[in-house]
Amino acid sequence: ASVPTALTAEEAYVKEEKKRIRKLFEHKKLKVTKYSHQHNQDPEWFRHKKHVLICSWAGRPIFSRYGDESKLAAYMGVISAIISNFQRCKDNVRSLVAGSHKFVFLVKGPIYLVAISRTGESEKQLAIQLEYVHLQIITILTGSIHNTLRNRPQYDIRGLLGETEETLMTELLSDGNQSPAYAMKCVQCLRLDRECRERVGSTLKSHRTKNLLFAVLLAGSKVVSLVRIKDKILHPSDLLLLINFVNNSQSLRSGEAWAPICLPEVSQKGYVWAYVCFLHGDLSLSLITADNNDFFQLQEVKRRILEQLKTTGDLLTIKKSIRKKPWTVLNVNTEIYELVHFLYKSDQARQFITPAAIHPFKGRQGRKILMHEYKRVMDRCSIVQSKKSHTVYFHASDVSAVLAWIRPGEFEIYCTFTPLVPKEVAITACNRILRWIKREEGSLFMLHANTW
Repeated sequence: ASVPTALTAEEAYVKEEKKRIRKLFEHKKLKVTKYSHQHNQDPEWFRHKKHVLICSWAGRPIFSRYGDESKLAAYMGVISAIISNFQRCKDNVRSLVAGSHKFVFLVKGPIYLVAISRTGESEKQLAIQLEYVHLQIITILTGSIHNTLRNRPQYDIRGLLGETEETLMTELLSDGNQSPAYAMKCVQCLRLDRECRERVGSTLKSHRTKNLLFAVLLAGSKVVSLVRIKDKILHPSDLLLLINFVNNSQSLRSGEAWAPICLPEVSQKGYVWAYVCFLHGDLSLSLITADNNDFFQLQEVKRRILEQLKTTGDLLTIKKSIRKKPWTVLNVNTEIYELVHFLYKSDQARQFITPAAIHPFKGRQGRKILMHEYKRVMDRCSIVQSKKSHTVYFHASDVSAVLAWIRPGEFEIYCTFTPLVPKEVAITACNRILRWIKREEGSLFMLHANTW
């Protein structure tokens, strides 16, 4: 088919690439059911504990976590009107509370986002989730979509998003309920021998093309190694969006993918190009370049990297680490049996570690309950925290007791115990965990940035 005269050659190419990417997601099975048959006239639709709705400033539906967007058009029109009425008064609505439901609003230019929740999450936590959902839209359409909606208020952007974006946003919201990565704005590394990680970094570093910006080796949602150019930083939010993209398309596993992607913290004005290939199981290599003609060069780079990883034996080591049984708090040997879980963030590395959950927080629902407790404590700490001095906060509930210790610029640690643990015992356990982390930090974190 001929390219419409209104499009430049590059725009036409990007449009065709979007169609191809969309096909990658056609057979992707969502971890969370969409319930597309539901709408706001259906009582079942209101039974969901958390909704996320997105519309344009003209009231055009863009996305709904549950239900059919077209059938929710009138409902989204009301949301748009509420926000617009506040703006006419030169004010912004941030949140509303109606009974057990909390409405949190986020305005991003002509895009309106709202979370309707009865999960008990705070305004701040829900706003963070909306921020990431908005960034996910930008990764596909770039920041230019704001200008498009301002100039054409009635434009329906759902045709540009398609199933691709719907899948990514739905999975992002689902993962955010169970992982601290989005709330803490950091990533988790695969636990790996320090020498092995350094060799892998050197391998990635030794193979590059002129326009290569980033090389990222992932084991599922965990980072194995990362290399970047000196004047560009891969911000944790961009890395989380990349991880979401790579891991939530089954079709990517069957071959090599070449896709335009916008990394908002790098630039919202245009695309970079991602070469994605799964090397083995959940182990994937993503090579990000500024040149859309680099596919064959990056294909050769991947071949050389894979060959070197096999030669050094690092590929086998990584596979063993992936297959290894997840570690728990029992492996830390604190000798304090009230300890059931902990969460640690390194501010300098922008990375976190957390053991696999044990009873009573095993399973999907258990992880959600655990994350809910951590988020509640994080909110309390943000209120009392001083930027200069450290903060210690102890919170006890019927479910658990959580000790938080925050030292700005250094670390945050949240330790979960059985409900009746004495505060002194909790502090002792926290200190022992910190000593263990210091001993094992070489295998738990990427301590040094690899740059070209």
